[in-house]
Amino acid sequence: MRIVLLIAITGLVLTAVKWALLSGRRLPRHRVRHLRLRVRLRLHPGKGHATIAELWWRWGRLAMLRHSLRIRPGLTGPQRMLAPAAEYSMLIGRAQYRHALRLPLDEHAVIFSPPRGGKTGWLARMILHYPGPVLSTTTKHDVFELTSGIRAQRGPVHVFNPQGIGGVPSTFRWNPLDGCEHPAVAIRRADAFAGSVSQRGVEDASFWAAKASDYLRAYFHAAALAGLDLRQVARWVAGLGQGEAEAILSTAPGAARHLADQLAEMRGEANKTISTVRMTMSRSLAFLADPALAAAVLPGPGQSLDIPGFLRDTGTLYLIAETRGQDAPVAPLFACLATEIHHTAALAGSHLPNGRLDPPLLMALDEVTQICPVPVPSWLADSGGKGIQIITVAHGEAQLRGRWGADGARIILDTSGAKLWLPGISDTATLDAASALCGTTAMKESRTLLGGHRDQHDPYMRHAVMTADIIRQLPGQRALVIRGGMSPVIARLPMAWKDPAYSRARRAGHATALLHVADGADPAGSGVPQPRQEWPAWDDTYEDPIPAGAGSDDDGRYPWQ
Repeated sequence: MRIVLLIAITGLVLTAVKWALLSGRRLPRHRVRHLRLRVRLRLHPGKGHATIAELWWRWGRLAMLRHSLRIRPGLTGPQRMLAPAAEYSMLIGRAQYRHALRLPLDEHAVIFSPPRGGKTGWLARMILHYPGPVLSTTTKHDVFELTSGIRAQRGPVHVFNPQGIGGVPSTFRWNPLDGCEHPAVAIRRADAFAGSVSQRGVEDASFWAAKASDYLRAYFHAAALAGLDLRQVARWVAGLGQGEAEAILSTAPGAARHLADQLAEMRGEANKTISTVRMTMSRSLAFLADPALAAAVLPGPGQSLDIPGFLRDTGTLYLIAETRGQDAPVAPLFACLATEIHHTAALAGSHLPNGRLDPPLLMALDEVTQICPVPVPSWLADSGGKGIQIITVAHGEAQLRGRWGADGARIILDTSGAKLWLPGISDTATLDAASALCGTTAMKESRTLLGGHRDQHDPYMRHAVMTADIIRQLPGQRALVIRGGMSPVIARLPMAWKDPAYSRARRAGHATALLHVADGADPAGSGVPQPRQEWPAWDDTYEDPIPAGAGSDDDGRYPWQ
């Protein structure tokens, strides 16, 4: 009897081990339930997914080290080998058997998640340990609360929050006309203002945006030459003082006369055409109607943002705004500032020996379609080679198509090295696209034919590795990850509030940074000037394994990674 019992127990153990280590060749009867169980147990999800060997070779620390010279050319070979992996890669999650999934700092990422799906916690975790400067856009102040204390140890923390969301004070004001004495600067900033206006439902939207930019650049240049501010530009856009800007430009040397000729065209345009162009320009400057928002673009001495210094000192900038209707009122202002930072970073990197910014700049663009509608499709094409990494966050492909059209949404997917889909997405087009990217695999399926006979001729059939319903029903804090030509991976995402560095800072009362607000730099009255907190020198202790948190999503290193 004991022998029979021992044999039975041994058989059960071997069966369990086989089920755990071998995913099997048969199609599970209940695929969703079967995969969810394996994912929760941190086992290999099934056929068609990346194996442990592929994870080690393509996603682990060694894989990142092979590309580290290209990513961080300013580090020597010994420095790259001894430095934590976070200095040249980011931990985006952990796959089966807790194997780390790392993404090089020169590859972009796009993440799709429904509201309250966990994308904010994941994005905050990426910001926490980023080695270079960070630009973060968000509609809430939670990213600031989760990351500012840790980021203050690396460099200065800046906040631009004209609407006073969450009571977080703005630390500076910024005038888009600063530097517009140069026509190239005026052109760049006018393009940002005009391109940020939503043209949904408008025929030939690109034409109206281009025409609005032609006139805005002339207004910006004229106002800068005369020492005026955006309020005067809004007055000209409204049709008041028609000849003032043209008179300023006509007496100025160089390219200003060409801009004056452009303004002269407005007098010859058809009434309907000029009315549409004026509407686009006035919408881009509509935030000036709010006195608090208008004050945000009227800096006094010492109240402006030093963009080159922000990049040089590994700073962190939080752009916080709420949405009203389709777009945030300050969307054109945020888009202009983000465009200027992107341009300055690319220009600074081009003067370095390897032609890229080192350490790189992270642009974490949450709610980018609403509060900071920068030209993401065009940026993604070459920003990685300039030392600028972009993470685009959206609820689904429909949100991207609504801002940049079907072609723009496809460009974002094509140029983002890593794509993440979180559970709970209900956009069928997004789910079907993710399923198609995962491909198919051959699995054995017993099919009963007429008469009760089994088809033994071709027992294998092609099945989708991940169907739409499987992706939608993934366990919480998991994501489907696809990168380049690699096999799909299901990862457990690290959250900022579970990070050991954040936990230590919270216990010490340093999780949120104390801001240094310049006198009068907080037009919304959301806070009072606070002294900057003194921090100890930065250390890399957060990279050390923490035995007590073996089950947490820390960034500890393991021998096989």
